[in-house]
Amino acid sequence: MNTFLKTAKRHLAIVGDFQNYYKKPNSSGLLLLLLLFTNSLYATSPGNYPASTTPAEMLTDLLDGEYQASQKAVKWLATPGDVHEFNGQLGENRILYSFIDTTMTMKRGNENVYYTVFRTSPMVTNEDGEFVNANSCHVCGVSLGYFSYTIENDSINIQKFKRNFATHGSFGEKSYTLSMINLGDGYELLKVDDPYEGMGITSVGTKFYREGELMLSMITEENNSGNRERTQKGYYEFKTDFTYSNKAHSITVKQTGYRIDEQSGKRKNISKLRKIKVGDDSLQFQQ
Repeated sequence: MNTFLKTAKRHLAIVGDFQNYYKKPNSSGLLLLLLLFTNSLYATSPGNYPASTTPAEMLTDLLDGEYQASQKAVKWLATPGDVHEFNGQLGENRILYSFIDTTMTMKRGNENVYYTVFRTSPMVTNEDGEFVNANSCHVCGVSLGYFSYTIENDSINIQKFKRNFATHGSFGEKSYTLSMINLGDGYELLKVDDPYEGMGITSVGTKFYREGELMLSMITEENNSGNRERTQKGYYEFKTDFTYSNKAHSITVKQTGYRIDEQSGKRKNISKLRKIKVGDDSLQFQQ
């Protein structure tokens, strides 16, 4: 087990030893010391792994869990805070499951950077014997996390690790598609296309993340075919095409489609063009 997890276990042991002491008077100094220690813990980087280590093995270690080969998932024990964060109240008591979605490779200079994206949810076995998300409502998604790493001298070096940065999907399942966008000079974005249907509307929401932080969000496809025919008054549809520039660190967004005017019944074309440039901390529309 790597240094990060050993330190975490020591931290949890300290918390257990002093749990009752917190309630005693004059313990503010101890609380401050533990707070500082906790901040130091979260700043600690995960350790390294042999180059032969699989993403599933790394995730098992990072979550301090147990790999369930039959489900292709990492089973891990959650704290009460984790249960709340991952919406696990309806699942097995304090148990969460993480599944690897994919590992994608980006070229950064002369080295490869690998991004592994995984999803987490509380899981139960239903009356039909199926292993399903305990939360299966229309708008219930799964929690996405990721870790990135490089391989050097037969050693895997973890760069970033986030257990939960977004919720995507519906009916408690994966419905999204993932891709990586390279805008040059280390500006690497995870693109998530997430379809949704409801109230007669079919749409695709697209979000771009950089190191787990949301950079850009928009509806990239939509139509109201559930309510109108394609030639009927009030019908509309549009789609979006993206062009990426490594040199300018920018995304050009082109939306095209049409709508049938509610009053006249005439078809009106939709055409919009925007250029979005990477800022210091976000993607901004370029004026």
